[in-house]
Amino acid sequence: MPPTTPPLDFDYQPGYEIPTKHKEAIRQLYGFAKVPIARLMVCYNLGRSTITKILDYDKPERTRQKRGSATMLSDLKVNEIIEYLSTSWDTRVLD
Repeated sequence: MPPTTPPLDFDYQPGYEIPTKHKEAIRQLYGFAKVPIARLMVCYNLGRSTITKILDYDKPERTRQKRGSATMLSDLKVNEIIEYLSTSWDTRVLD
């Protein structure tokens, strides 16, 4: 993606999500133009930790984390367990 001119209409309200175009502008200013974090803090009126999070995030937009527990066993493994348990009386009465 070729670098573009960063947007100049930044009007951040605390407590709201920073728009993606501004996050991308911060990344471009830091990466391509070598603007230091201290200067970005002044230009965008953001804290150091916020700018560092934007620079460290691996995707352009914030994504929702998956919810719920991960599946521990695959369908194939479940079928193998069922097959093993149904082989004899001793395996069927296991706790």
